[in-house]
Amino acid sequence: MLDDLNNAHSAGPDLSQAVTVYVTTVGAPTFAACMAHLREQDCRFPLHVIDHVAPMTAAFQRMLDTCRTPYYVQVDEDMLLYPHAVRALYERIEATAPNVALYAADLYDVHLERCIIGVKIFRHEIVRRYPLVSVDGFETRQVAELLADGYRIMRAEPGISPVDGQTLGMHGTGYTPELIYERYANLERRRRTHHPPQLHWFGEYPETFLKRFLEEPSEKNFFALMGVVAGVLASRHGKGKSKDYRSYSGLPGFQALRAFLADCERSTPESVAACSASVERPRIAPSRPAASPMK
Repeated sequence: MLDDLNNAHSAGPDLSQAVTVYVTTVGAPTFAACMAHLREQDCRFPLHVIDHVAPMTAAFQRMLDTCRTPYYVQVDEDMLLYPHAVRALYERIEATAPNVALYAADLYDVHLERCIIGVKIFRHEIVRRYPLVSVDGFETRQVAELLADGYRIMRAEPGISPVDGQTLGMHGTGYTPELIYERYANLERRRRTHHPPQLHWFGEYPETFLKRFLEEPSEKNFFALMGVVAGVLASRHGKGKSKDYRSYSGLPGFQALRAFLADCERSTPESVAACSASVERPRIAPSRPAASPMK
C-alpha cells in the first residue's frame, strides 16, 4: 500500500517538483520517530510511505515505478534524518554531472558506534531503466549494472565519528531481538558471500560483539553476537534471497536461541545444585585388594 503524505513544513525551499521522499516500513519501533524527523525537514517535498510490501525488492521497485520527480530519496524506517538532510541530498546530487545515478550519504549508527553508508538520493531518469532483481545484494547488482554502462555513483567516505555537515542522521536506535539478529546475520552472510568492499569494515565486529557480550551479557548483545554466528553458518550455503519481513518470525535458529537464553537466565546456583543432587550417582562396588601374582 502506498500512502500519500504532504510535508507541511513551511520553512525553507519548496522542492515538491524536484524530490520525492519514500519511506519503507514493516512496523519497526522506530517508524514513528523516522516520520517525525521527516516532518521536521527544512524544505517541502512529497512524502510517500510504502507499507508492508515484500520482499524488499518489491518495495524499492515501487519507487522506480511511481516517482514523478527528477530525484527521489530512499529512507528506511530505522533512519532518523537531521532537519537539513533532504535538502542537503538534493543540493549534492544537483551539483553533480548528469551521469551520476545516485549519491549515498552517511549516517551515524548508534549500535555500531560508527558511521555507515545509509540514506541515498537517486536520479530517477537513469535508475528507472534498471529494474531490481529479487536476489540477495540486489542493490549491489544494480550499482554494478549502472557502472558497467558508464554511469557514476558518488558516496560519502564514512569514518568512525560523525562529521558536521556531512553525516545526515542516525541509524540503529531501536532494535528488537529479531531485528538485531536478522541485521547482523544478513550483514555477515553478505560480507562472506558477496565480498563487497563497502562491508570490509564489518570484519572487526564479531570480536567487538563478543567483547561487548562478555562485559555486558544483555539480550541485545547476545542476539547481535548470535546474529553474526548465524551469518557465518548461513554463508556455507551461498548467497541468500532478498530480505523479506514475513520470514522474520522464522529466522533460522532464533527461537531456539531465545529459549536457550531464557533457560540460562532462569538458572540460579541453588537450582543447579538441586539439579545436581537429584541426579542418581552410579554405585561403585568397594574395591578389593589385588591378588598376589603367581610365582
